[in-house]
Amino acid sequence: MKKCSHRLTLAATLVISLSALTQASADWISDALDENMLPFQAEFFSWDNVLARVAEADIKADRAWLSLKSADEYKEYREKIRERFIKAIGGFPKKTPLNAKIVETIEFDGYKVDKVLFESHPGVYVTANIYIPHTSKKDGKLKFKPPYKAYLVTCGHSNEGKSELAYSRMGVMAAKAGFACIVYDPISQGERMQKPYTMNVMGHYRFGVLAALLGKSMALYRIWDGVRTMDYLDTRDDIDHTAYGIVGNSGGGTMTSLIAAADPRVVAAAPSCYISTISDVFSDIGPQDSEQIIFGQLPAGINHASLVLMGDNAIRVHANHGDFFPFRGTLRTMDVVKTTAENCSLDKDRYALTSVQGRHGWREGARQSTLLGMRRHLAGDKNTPEPSLEECRAIDASFKYSDVDTGLGGGKNCNVTPNGDIRELPGYRSVYELLIDELNEVLRTHKKYSPKELSKVVIKTAGIIEPEKFHVTAKELSKKVINNVTVSKVVFTRPDGLVLPAILFRPAVEKNSPVITISAYSRCGRAPTVAKALENGSAVIAVDLIGTGDIAAERKSFYGLKKKDEAVAAMLYTLGSSLVGERATELLSVAKYMKELTGKKPSIYAYKDLVIAAAHAYAARRDLIEKVDYDKLPLSWAESVRVSALRHSYAYTVNGALRLYDWPDLLK
Repeated sequence: MKKCSHRLTLAATLVISLSALTQASADWISDALDENMLPFQAEFFSWDNVLARVAEADIKADRAWLSLKSADEYKEYREKIRERFIKAIGGFPKKTPLNAKIVETIEFDGYKVDKVLFESHPGVYVTANIYIPHTSKKDGKLKFKPPYKAYLVTCGHSNEGKSELAYSRMGVMAAKAGFACIVYDPISQGERMQKPYTMNVMGHYRFGVLAALLGKSMALYRIWDGVRTMDYLDTRDDIDHTAYGIVGNSGGGTMTSLIAAADPRVVAAAPSCYISTISDVFSDIGPQDSEQIIFGQLPAGINHASLVLMGDNAIRVHANHGDFFPFRGTLRTMDVVKTTAENCSLDKDRYALTSVQGRHGWREGARQSTLLGMRRHLAGDKNTPEPSLEECRAIDASFKYSDVDTGLGGGKNCNVTPNGDIRELPGYRSVYELLIDELNEVLRTHKKYSPKELSKVVIKTAGIIEPEKFHVTAKELSKKVINNVTVSKVVFTRPDGLVLPAILFRPAVEKNSPVITISAYSRCGRAPTVAKALENGSAVIAVDLIGTGDIAAERKSFYGLKKKDEAVAAMLYTLGSSLVGERATELLSVAKYMKELTGKKPSIYAYKDLVIAAAHAYAARRDLIEKVDYDKLPLSWAESVRVSALRHSYAYTVNGALRLYDWPDLLK
């Protein structure tokens, strides 16, 4: 038996005025709640259940591509997938003036660097360095003539952003080869800090989870930066506007893949250290930051193979055998890509894989391979040789940044703004302010629903399945009587096999309506609620919903956020589901069980943030639930957006729901 760390103290006993139960008898409640009910490794039930669903959807998305048999079928399907993709990320906004300016130009031998500032949205500044061929200091001649083919470098996860040496090195290599190359800072990296002071991965997560409340995504805002960067290139006379390329590593590999899929101007892409499969990534390292989590992407057929195929462009994937993005997944995805290309009579030369030994990282050999790909597919030089793995490996073995030209180098030399911080610029606006603007507009359109109307809205928006359609079975495992209370171990089994453990307490005389108590944490923490319910003459059941209590353990934590249940929530998000909706679905089945068992509608007592799921269940079916009680109300969704709440998470998010209602409205 596990020992419950939470005991009902004498003070708690006095607070709830237990006249019939002594402190000793209160302890037996904690012991009963804490008893093991499930087999070894049952704590991973929620994780394993959701990952299996992800894997199935991932394979189904692959099979959709493999079923195509002609170029016409390919064209029709990729256009359909791209439309779904744009819709899934939240839809592009209207373009606004870039207000672009070159802040400074620095000349080097054979190339120059323009430090550029523009606005992707009004007041949302983007800082960038663009490397461009220039005259030689030796003879004063220009080796390459404008307009130049250009490609973007999207930065991976580092606080430094574009000042990382890997990115300035790529810029130098491009310019010396006759390309223009623009390296820009991502949101919450480099010079682009936002109003809240969270940087890098956590900055992406924090914004993405709040954007989700309004049906937007971090992917949308990151892709839009890339779109607007190409729009900036379109304004320059020294740039060839007919087509662009895009490259990047790690988080930059993610954005390379997403932007290449979204914008038809991209004809050549080279993502590094990202392309695998969604299910392999989740299995090995768990869900990554918010731009990699797109609501409903898997049911829509959008997986890694789709990112490679939907843009109808040339893509050279770079992968490292020892990367934490699983290489086995890279091979699987590239097999789908190559087979689809063959089945549909596509140009197989457009899809290539360069793989080397080693761990995660953008090595010089990969940058050389990237440059060859740009020559071949962006510049159109079909005589460019394929990169040699032996040469790439030889380059990597002896490479040192100190031995090569890195242009601006790193640190402050790359800064576009005076102090390396866009927040100091006149007219600066944070991306969080964009969310607040949208929130204010949305709140003006909120309508007042009747209970019947609200039920329909909540069920549809949160994806709640009513118990008449979600056939949960209940099984009593054991029963015993303690202190005139019948204590039963009960398990609820969902249609997909996920088992929810519960402890049911029934007093000898049941005078009042039953109670369902839920919490994200161990059942024994609910002892005060159980004790109070028994004193009031109510049956009470403590049930562990998906991702809570005894079935809450996660094999991998959510990237950057060590919070129980968040990885499961993020995985569900890619399936077009939410923990809020799934838990509300389960609550309705438990409520139906308790109503049939006792003849009375139960109330729900929810601890902390689980009140959000309880509120959804109550609004969906008031005929099954009497009321919702709670220990503490979390912030409303609207307030979370207004204050850029740190605590808000995918576990308590319903995608786009804030456009229709705020969760406290459901309790009224």
